Amino acid sequence: MSSLQVTELFSLTYIAYDKAGMITEISTCAAKLFNLCTSDILNDLPHLQLLNEDYEPVRTDSIFIHPDEKHTTEVGISVDNSTVIWMKLDFYPHENKVYVRFSPIEELIAIRRLNKQLAIQDPHTGLLYRDAFVSKIKEIGSYGTMCCVRICNYQRISEVWNIGVANLVFMEVLSRFQIEFEDATFSKYSTDCFSAFVPIEHTFNIERLYNELNAPFNFNGNSFYSNVALGYYREKEHDDHEISLNKAEMATFDVLSEKLRLVEFQDALAKQIEWQNKIETALRASLHSDALHRDFHIAFQPIHDTSTECLIGAECLMRWSMDGKPVSPATFIPIVESSGEINKLTLFTLSQIRRLLSELEAEAIDSGFYLFSINISVIEILDINFEKKLLATLAQYKLTPNKIKLELTESALIDNFNFVNEVLMSLQRHGFIISLDDFGTGFSSLSYLCKLNFDEIKIDRSFVTNVVKDNRLQSVFNSIVSLAKNLEKPIVAEGVEDMEQMIYAKAKGVEYIQGYHYSKPLPLTDFVNYVVADKSSYLHFDS
Repeated sequence: MSSLQVTELFSLTYIAYDKAGMITEISTCAAKLFNLCTSDILNDLPHLQLLNEDYEPVRTDSIFIHPDEKHTTEVGISVDNSTVIWMKLDFYPHENKVYVRFSPIEELIAIRRLNKQLAIQDPHTGLLYRDAFVSKIKEIGSYGTMCCVRICNYQRISEVWNIGVANLVFMEVLSRFQIEFEDATFSKYSTDCFSAFVPIEHTFNIERLYNELNAPFNFNGNSFYSNVALGYYREKEHDDHEISLNKAEMATFDVLSEKLRLVEFQDALAKQIEWQNKIETALRASLHSDALHRDFHIAFQPIHDTSTECLIGAECLMRWSMDGKPVSPATFIPIVESSGEINKLTLFTLSQIRRLLSELEAEAIDSGFYLFSINISVIEILDINFEKKLLATLAQYKLTPNKIKLELTESALIDNFNFVNEVLMSLQRHGFIISLDDFGTGFSSLSYLCKLNFDEIKIDRSFVTNVVKDNRLQSVFNSIVSLAKNLEKPIVAEGVEDMEQMIYAKAKGVEYIQGYHYSKPLPLTDFVNYVVADKSSYLHFDS
């Protein structure tokens, strides 16, 4: 390729320079734009300033080197301290010269700068995002109090009014904090939450701040209560700011779980969260099909008929161990529910019922009249494929629906009531028995009960434990029994631990008893032994 052809290729704005950095050729456009001419030395041009995207000076000799192959770079060029012009430079070495074509990229740089700004700062509130927030605090070079502020009723305000009003509430709470602490640094955490760092030099009363944030305010004649939660951590001198921010956020999570509204981070909370994370990690491993039968097992708690005292079945209670130590179902079941894998445990329960029946048959015991209760999560009920999965598993294990009792908590039925009720009705048509578990601890709406499709009421143990000695509990207990009788529903009393409680429940007309008076929950093999020793099955068989 000749020099003429190269010149044509780099038409309009271009220069050519030799190994010494002297300009040998230059287009008219480049000469006017950069105030250059041939014979100028590129490394000795004081009127020409080169900048990177952060507006930091760049050495001329680091840009206009003598490359061995073509390449591209970007740079800002200021002539005589005038406005910076952003250019893309295409370098093309040819016959001991380097040709450079200049192409304007103003729009590209502007878009890139905007995107960078959007990655640093929320465009709606002007608040920094997390990484930029932490970086700025490090630049301050001080320690202080890290706060995390959450508007707990943000979603509710958005639903009742609209998202615009909810955002106004957010900005009002933010402005109250900013007015109090002009030297504080703020960060956007989520749509309903922001973080703030107050340097140690600024002493303040956290309770007064909390009260100020929660004070009511007015928009267009309407009063709003922001219902602010505040978690905070007081830093020590050499604390890592990012860890401090994590601690303030943890305190805010504790605010939400304990329904407190002002919480200071404590080390015990970190241990609790670490324990929670450990449980979640172990649960995910245990729910894997290979580990399911190893880490989970079912405990069967016997249920007896009060009129004959015969064993009529058992409730199947899920048990899980982590590192060989049992973990309470109240701890791990909600985690499994939130993971969306609760159905695995239900199907596992059915497999264990099948195993139990096989062992009873091996003992020549007719188990056909036993009922087995399993707890069903509302998460499962809301799965449109739940009924299909349940029936398929029953068929797989050769179980019949009329021997399975599905227990659902009363409070779980309130949301999506119509849909849940239709599912319960369909399950009943297949032969399942529906039991309303923990009755009295949930919503207890008579209008719901009249519409709900269920077959049995199970009185929560909290109404049983002290019923013999507590007159008020007796009133509640008797009212539940009376209600069940009027609805023509049988009753199971759980948590019956002694003879007095059993006699009281039987006298009031409770049909079935479950509790330590008869037996604690038993592992599968122990339950088989319990059945053999109980002889109830033989009474049923002979009859």
